[in-house]
Amino acid sequence: MKVYKCKLIMIKDKEIDVDNLTHPSLIHDFLKDKMELHKEPEEVLLMLALDSKNKVNCCYEVARGTLDSAVVSPREVFKRALVSNAKSIIIAHNHPSGNVIPSEQDKMATAKLKKAGEVLDIKLLDHIIISDKDYYSFYENNVNLIEEEESIKYYTQGYESKQNFERS
Repeated sequence: MKVYKCKLIMIKDKEIDVDNLTHPSLIHDFLKDKMELHKEPEEVLLMLALDSKNKVNCCYEVARGTLDSAVVSPREVFKRALVSNAKSIIIAHNHPSGNVIPSEQDKMATAKLKKAGEVLDIKLLDHIIISDKDYYSFYENNVNLIEEEESIKYYTQGYESKQNFERS
């Protein structure tokens, strides 16, 4: 029997200049302007990996699906998070239909990712659904599937006390 000595490495594909993504609307703009997620003809799931200083350091395409669905595997999401040494993550996907209201499958996938992240001590800060004109943030809409305390810390970083992001 043979055993292979292996290395785990990350290959950086492309560098993208970006400002601090400290609000769901800024993440929407990044996903639209830099990643062009809204132009995809099928659902595509992306994962943003954040380091211990709450800075986004990587953006991964995790899954590509069909017109109205994409298979979300916690294994695939967190494999990338672990390789990136992520302390927390934000997931996002597009709805080609233009309707950004989360489906039951979106809610179930978010709950499953939150649970998997808890085991690995990697916080899920938000799940954002985008279209060409709009977005839906689980965090902004007070969906209790998101790590609230950590999300508040992330989304309010960099703001002056009177200008802190207030939830709608």
